[in-house]
Amino acid sequence: MASSAATQLFDSNPVKLDEPAVRDAIGRSVKATHKAEVTSEALGRGMLVGRSKVFATFAVLGVLAAAFRPTPPEPSAAGVAALLARASGKVVGAKDFRWEPSGGALSDAFFGRRVLFLASSKEDAPRDVLRARVRVSLEGRPLEAVDVRNLTTTDIGDDHALVVRGQHAAYATYAFGQEQSIAYLDLSGEGAKNITVKLHDRAMAAITNVQQTGSLAGIGRVDVTLEQPARGVGLSLGENGLDVTLADDSGTRAFHIDEKTGEVGPETEGVHGQAAQHLPKRPVFWAVDTVRAMPEVGPAPIAWLEERAFFLRDQGRKLSYKVGGEGGELAKVAAEPPKLLDAAQASEGGAAFPPANIPSIWKNPQEGEGVWTVPTQPWLKRFPSFGQAGEPAPSMFYRTFVRPDEERAYAKVLLVAMDMRQLDLGMEGGMEDPKPAVGPPGAGRIPRDPEVFTRVAAAFNGGFKTEHGNYGMMVRKRVLLPPQPGAASVVLLKDGRVGMGSWSNTTKVTGITDVADADIVSFRQNLDPLLDGDKVNPSGRSLWGFTLPGTSMQTERSGICVTPAGHLYYAWGDDVSATTLGKAMKMAGCTYGMHLDMNPHHTGLVFTNITEIKGKQYKTELLSNQMEISPDRFIDFSPKDFFYMSVRDPSPPKLASQVTAKPWVPDAGAQPAPTWHPGLWSTQTSDGVELTVISPSRATYRIRGGKKEPESARGQALHELAEADAKRVLFSLTLGTSLDKHPDGLATDGRVVHAVSPSSDRGVLFAAEDGTLSIRAGNEIPQDAVHHDFAELPLLVSEGKSLGKPARAALGMTSDGSVYVARSASPSKATVDALVAAGCVSALLLDRGAGDAVALHRSGTAAPPHASYEATTLYGMAKPLLPRGFRFLTTNPVPPPTKK
Repeated sequence: MASSAATQLFDSNPVKLDEPAVRDAIGRSVKATHKAEVTSEALGRGMLVGRSKVFATFAVLGVLAAAFRPTPPEPSAAGVAALLARASGKVVGAKDFRWEPSGGALSDAFFGRRVLFLASSKEDAPRDVLRARVRVSLEGRPLEAVDVRNLTTTDIGDDHALVVRGQHAAYATYAFGQEQSIAYLDLSGEGAKNITVKLHDRAMAAITNVQQTGSLAGIGRVDVTLEQPARGVGLSLGENGLDVTLADDSGTRAFHIDEKTGEVGPETEGVHGQAAQHLPKRPVFWAVDTVRAMPEVGPAPIAWLEERAFFLRDQGRKLSYKVGGEGGELAKVAAEPPKLLDAAQASEGGAAFPPANIPSIWKNPQEGEGVWTVPTQPWLKRFPSFGQAGEPAPSMFYRTFVRPDEERAYAKVLLVAMDMRQLDLGMEGGMEDPKPAVGPPGAGRIPRDPEVFTRVAAAFNGGFKTEHGNYGMMVRKRVLLPPQPGAASVVLLKDGRVGMGSWSNTTKVTGITDVADADIVSFRQNLDPLLDGDKVNPSGRSLWGFTLPGTSMQTERSGICVTPAGHLYYAWGDDVSATTLGKAMKMAGCTYGMHLDMNPHHTGLVFTNITEIKGKQYKTELLSNQMEISPDRFIDFSPKDFFYMSVRDPSPPKLASQVTAKPWVPDAGAQPAPTWHPGLWSTQTSDGVELTVISPSRATYRIRGGKKEPESARGQALHELAEADAKRVLFSLTLGTSLDKHPDGLATDGRVVHAVSPSSDRGVLFAAEDGTLSIRAGNEIPQDAVHHDFAELPLLVSEGKSLGKPARAALGMTSDGSVYVARSASPSKATVDALVAAGCVSALLLDRGAGDAVALHRSGTAAPPHASYEATTLYGMAKPLLPRGFRFLTTNPVPPPTKK
């Protein structure tokens, strides 16, 4: 059959690639595929072949059936496209459809032959991949298209490069000027990708498959996401799978998807493939989702039934407690929430963790009410000790409960406090929700990277389904749904900080005050803020979930909030309204809160300890046995998005492979508070280079002039630290002394002793007034800065590349602000190579001209820092570890609604 040949479409979007190698690679890919190519025009005519020998009875039936159909289109590609456009109500081009294998003459005549096609809502709009059946006459003439199914429904992404060969198909998705993903389809069915086992689960899966794909067996699917999007794509289906060529201005990348295993190989940077799986569901939720998806029913009737059921349950429970005399009595004086320190205050007071106990609003508190305790799981992960003999880290989690509903003394909200000094937050999209506007859905499970899953200590549910608000989500720079202006949001930044706040008045990933757009790694939105400052439900919202207007259903609800000190709290209740959840957050001292998911089987927090996912070498336990989600939900497959909390690894990253070194160990000497979280580390390379690193945000810096520095008409440099700084010194590092004839630039506390030379091979070590350190060019020093320090030094590394000069001692900085000091016994290029291998983007030689020996002295050792030096010296002062949660503000807030 003609339709079994490979069909190749290369990128239809203009791509300007000047490199000959790129053009040659693309040409070879297209030429190889065109050997087997059959155009859509030929495929349309192919339906007319081989229909002459048919039983007369069926011929009569076919004639009678055709008499009652609309006038058939012309037997051409344009005619078939018009047929598909009429059935789908969309725009379909003559080259935008591909036939699936024929089921035989009789099957094609009575049931129709399946076809995949690209269609858009209007001309030049993004296209989706649709599937339909085209019925044909017994002579092979196309008659009508039926059973149309949209397989992708991506509003922003343009699906293109549709390829079909036998029972397999593939296409690419283009958005934001780049190729975002590739999908590889098995048209014969899901096969082993359908992981349902029980008979009723299999039956439900079959019905869902028919609803979504038009086939009981469904469609098997492997989604390939591109963390490094390309500007062009070539797809070629062969005997053993799909060959993919990605092209951009820097060249090409190629990989293969195996037809049998669905695995992607060879391993390609920024390319990740995952097979979509059909998950078992509880019958009641399957029924609800199935009925909601029926256009003749929709979500409104289901929402009405849910609201009635929960209302009757709530009324019954209130009555039973009233009859039983268990209503409780409110305290006469309203309880004050705990006094929580802000981030600056917390740095001096233990970071406000564990939290202060929460006073009850009830006259007779229940046992444990408002009292923070450590979860009881003996296997719960703890922060590693790193061999330190000092104070142990506190538990990363504390839990308690409060009763914030004045009308329902039985309504409890469980709270889990999460120490954001010890924990990292991550998020993943679900396998079904959010439904992405571009490309495939999320992974729906904790990442399979051992560096990630072995650190995961807890996971909890995310937000609403896409159909209940289209709230935005981005995961590791991939936008699943664009942000909604003003929506409550959780934002993960490149440096590990987690912000909570209301989105700016934009649908773009931008607008957070004091945060560069490029630093936003992931975000999730849901509804309006549940708490902002001291106000619960500040927007006056009445619809918290898909309930009837004016109601606030009592059901399971969950949320997340941030404290002024920078810790995150998870909140959950099994019989609460949204405002009750917000009141619990306020009682706990949060400053901003966001509603997450609601209703049974959708909400819950799971503690985890994972050794290996294969063979289920892990332990999981729900926060409460009242939660109805599976304890393994976030490890196996989650249909909806979720968050996970991982134990933070404070050790520096490994050096690049070209330099070998011993493992990093906490540096000998005093550590900034808390001592269980080291801020200074050291190692030694195989070349004998001693490396010391000061972690970002663990020290502030000052530069003081050496007593031997040449004097200037402007006066002398300061030699001594202020008393407050002197008490916090962690280390001192000598920078050398200038020569009398050619003094290098120097300033202390804003007093410029020597100006910086304009030479391009010099750099400036700059300590700002707030104590932050940077390496700059002379023309980048702010002229209006006060209380700043700087020292001019020879440049060794620029833009991450060594300038080829040897060094005995050098100081380098990475893009995240880590400070590295490298020292060796004699001048060597290995010293500089070690800094480059550590990721330093710039580095300076620790010699201002006189050739002084470099000294690094550490507090808490036999060689503490001196009060002053003959040479100019960099001092590092301890800065306590701050929690990494914060309340963000926006540059362009959504204006409040105007009152009429």
